[in-house]
Amino acid sequence: MSKSGSNLNKCPFNSIYIEEQAYEYPITQQLLEKYTGCPVIRIKHYKDVFNRTNQHFRIQKEHLSLILAVKDKQFLYKGPEVCQNFGYTNFYYTSFILNCIFDCEYCYLQGMYPSANIVAFVNIEDYKNAIADIAIKEPVYLAASYDTDLIAFHNIIPYMDDCYNFFVRQRNLFVEIRTKSANQAFYKNYPAADNIIIAFSLAPQEIIDRYEKHTPSLESRIKAIQTATANGYKVRICFDPVFIGSIADDKYEVFYRKIFEQINPDKILDVGYGFFRMSRDFFKRIEKQRSNSLLYLEDYCVDDNIVSYSKELQEITKEKHFKAITQYIDKEKIYTL
Repeated sequence: MSKSGSNLNKCPFNSIYIEEQAYEYPITQQLLEKYTGCPVIRIKHYKDVFNRTNQHFRIQKEHLSLILAVKDKQFLYKGPEVCQNFGYTNFYYTSFILNCIFDCEYCYLQGMYPSANIVAFVNIEDYKNAIADIAIKEPVYLAASYDTDLIAFHNIIPYMDDCYNFFVRQRNLFVEIRTKSANQAFYKNYPAADNIIIAFSLAPQEIIDRYEKHTPSLESRIKAIQTATANGYKVRICFDPVFIGSIADDKYEVFYRKIFEQINPDKILDVGYGFFRMSRDFFKRIEKQRSNSLLYLEDYCVDDNIVSYSKELQEITKEKHFKAITQYIDKEKIYTL
């Protein structure tokens, strides 16, 4: 194998844990063939590793392991109220993967899970059956990249390769794939579909540098959006989370202008806009882990167990930002929380 080929298949993980019942699945076999040099540890159940006590999230994040597992129940969940449903009544999300390859300082996953390691479920057909069972009864809006970033994970496990044809065949299913990734392979290899929406999370480069460790630059994400729209994909732009005080408002105004000067607004399906927010329980756990983070020392308000900025401050900021955004996008196409 050439040096470049060897680097291409270099394992990005410290080790790979594999449930006994997960060994025979195609995803597992493909990964074992792909990452031949990675230590493999056989386990009975993923929770024996993922849920054990006295784990250190921050240290693990720098030395990730992958856990391959078989999901045994509840493949779909009702979408929580703190998330945008973009007007759909039947809003569900699914988790092919637990945790994310990126390391965003504001990410709620740090407060949700005891481990930073990534769990990838290999029994994709069971997920498809559960989705089809609901979609046959009623129109469903499915956030398929909810607790992770499927596009960013594509070079490790290409879930979208396995799911694309299935998603396209479901007449009652509308699928959102949320991403910060600059990976363009999926948009180039698969034709756009009416029921698949790619939702790109964008932020000013100053915010990316400060809070979004290991994520692609703003310029790289813009290029990915250009590729997706050029290939006919429905694209949603998400300005979420928006921060108040981390950078000056005029920086956001410059950011919005930059986005819509490089991306044709007419090719954008809609825009999601939301402020930094998090459940109080998750916030407290992350605050302990990131004791040196200025983000968790800001002056927030707690409303209905959600930590965020005061409503008054949100309204003032939102008015300024919308004045800039609506120069390019009709207000009716902006969804807020």
